[in-house]
Amino acid sequence: MENFVVSARKYRPTVFSHVLGQSHITTTLKNAIKDNHVAQAFLFCGPRGVGKTTCARILAKTINCQQVTADTEPCNACESCRSFSQNSSFNIYELDAASNNSVEDIRSLVEQVRYPPQAGQYKVYIIDEVHMLSHAAFNAFLKTLEEPPSYAIFILATTEKHKIIPTILSRCQIFDFQRIQPQAIVQQLKQIADQERIAYEEAALHLISQKADGALRDALSIFDLIATFGAGKEVTYQATLENLHVLDDAYYFKLTDTLLQGDIPAALLLYDEILRSGFDGQYFIGGLSEHFRNLLVCQDRTTLQLLEVAESIQGQYQAQAALASPSFLFSSLHLINQCDIHYKSSQNKRLHVELTLIELAQILHPASVSPSATTAQTQPAPQQATPVTSQPTSPAPKPIEEPQKDAHVGRETPLKPLNPKPAPVSAQQSSLQATIKLPQLDELKATIGQEASNNSQVAAPATVQQPFTKETLMKHWHAYAAQLKASGKLPAYRLLHQDIELEGTTILVKVTNAVQEDILADIKEGLLADLRASLQHTSLDIRGVLVKQAKQKKPYTAQEKFNYLAKKYPNLLLLQKRLNLEVVD
Repeated sequence: MENFVVSARKYRPTVFSHVLGQSHITTTLKNAIKDNHVAQAFLFCGPRGVGKTTCARILAKTINCQQVTADTEPCNACESCRSFSQNSSFNIYELDAASNNSVEDIRSLVEQVRYPPQAGQYKVYIIDEVHMLSHAAFNAFLKTLEEPPSYAIFILATTEKHKIIPTILSRCQIFDFQRIQPQAIVQQLKQIADQERIAYEEAALHLISQKADGALRDALSIFDLIATFGAGKEVTYQATLENLHVLDDAYYFKLTDTLLQGDIPAALLLYDEILRSGFDGQYFIGGLSEHFRNLLVCQDRTTLQLLEVAESIQGQYQAQAALASPSFLFSSLHLINQCDIHYKSSQNKRLHVELTLIELAQILHPASVSPSATTAQTQPAPQQATPVTSQPTSPAPKPIEEPQKDAHVGRETPLKPLNPKPAPVSAQQSSLQATIKLPQLDELKATIGQEASNNSQVAAPATVQQPFTKETLMKHWHAYAAQLKASGKLPAYRLLHQDIELEGTTILVKVTNAVQEDILADIKEGLLADLRASLQHTSLDIRGVLVKQAKQKKPYTAQEKFNYLAKKYPNLLLLQKRLNLEVVD
């Protein structure tokens, strides 16, 4: 039985021209080799599965190749290339920094650098996942990386560039690898499928490329999985959906049709079917946002190239995009985005998504009957009143415009002016006009003037200021303070529970600091209202008077403490004299 080799290893590139999607890096490396400007330290950084380690191995093989081709590619025929292909080369060392990240491992590597190569021109050290090295290991590697021997070349590879200390970054030539485009991954999968004689559906390859998220290694692993699952070595779209647990695009197309039609029950039933199929609500929302994004891309021919789907599905997107307006897509994407943001914090996640679907269905088909309209329909129709007409003595007023709510947009739009000579109206409109009659401007002025004259005739006489004494004032003052104490406002109670001074009709309250000033300002309005009503004196006022307290000097020395105690307890001096005691600091 022949040993199976996964596609990621079997079809790993051996020359620069076979590297997919990194032409900006391979061209730079080939020119450096051709001009003999190879740096002593490289840093390859980028996402997983895009060719960092592969490019490092090809670079190491090319600079030691004895017969470099005219295109600056390794010949794969010389002794150095053959030994490299068989993993028996003594000039290339690979170190996995994820499992060899201590200072001792780096010191052992530095000791090997001291010895020149036995055959070939360079010794190449490839350190993969270099960000896993400890801080001490990085520091132990600095000197060798800055001034290595002329025959030593270091190639560092990492997926997390931000974890590498700046002193390492400054000593390396940095190459940033990019994610591979989905279309390039699809073309590579087609070539491998043809070589392996595996039947495939192009929609399945597009689905694999989208799931790989720009990583060719992930795409090849998924391809091997689907090819193994398929009977007779076949990669089908349905098998890919089942194995990757991906929601079929047909659900999104069907759901969008129901939303465009405003069919809320059908949308909720379709979402229930998706949940019963084992898909998470947030995964569904993410896929729905991607679907609406693709529909928006199809609105313009210039952005049609951003649509990364199979050709068989592009026609469905374009057909559905023709039915959806850009405003509908903008509003839908906003609602879907808000649903995605608040999904995790929602207590009832299913209801959260269902409410979003209801809102999406009502964008183009809002509720035709409002609650007020429903109430008006249930109530009996009022009897029509006979319209009352009056002859205005002044020129007719200008027509009044009233705002009206737009049912579709939700903004106010002005009604047309009420012309003196209206156009012919129907019987229903005439009955409405007979029922609702706007008052004339002169009638309103006359009514307002009559009310003002009546109010002036029955106006209450001015309030008579009642005399009061300080004893009467203190009685109501302490009563209000007791109310403050009962309500739990003890600082305000203590502020009012002290002697006050009366200067005319102004009550002077002693305050000692800014805190008491704030307390007085808070209760001043309520206190004044209570006192003015109780004493029937509206000219009363309250003012805070800041009183500076004398600072008390605290006893510090032993003699000061003794004197302080002697003032409080005079017998202490008598005790000192009888026992002949002295105060010692």
